[in-house]
Amino acid sequence: MDADPRLYTPRGANAYFIIMQAVEAQPGLIHGKLHGVGAHCAMGSYWKAHPDWAIPDCVIDEVAGINDSAPTVTVKRRKEIVLQWLKWKLRCYGFKYRVKKPRST
Repeated sequence: MDADPRLYTPRGANAYFIIMQAVEAQPGLIHGKLHGVGAHCAMGSYWKAHPDWAIPDCVIDEVAGINDSAPTVTVKRRKEIVLQWLKWKLRCYGFKYRVKKPRST
């Protein structure tokens, strides 16, 4: 079923960037379902942050596939995996990320 055409629907790099922001706001990510007790998967994080927005189904399938690709890892490790993949995806669109240098003491 298609989303209501009146809903805001980020596409391309914008969609991945907004998902990345939603994932960064979570302490970790669950797998296998959108929402759990106080926890969310990557796409659940997106809809928690933006309940009135839509997103293309191809992006949902892609992000959910990465989120659920490692069911035995911890929620924190799953978040790291998803963020690493989202940053790679954004680099494919031409985004550049600076590597944070460790602070000298």
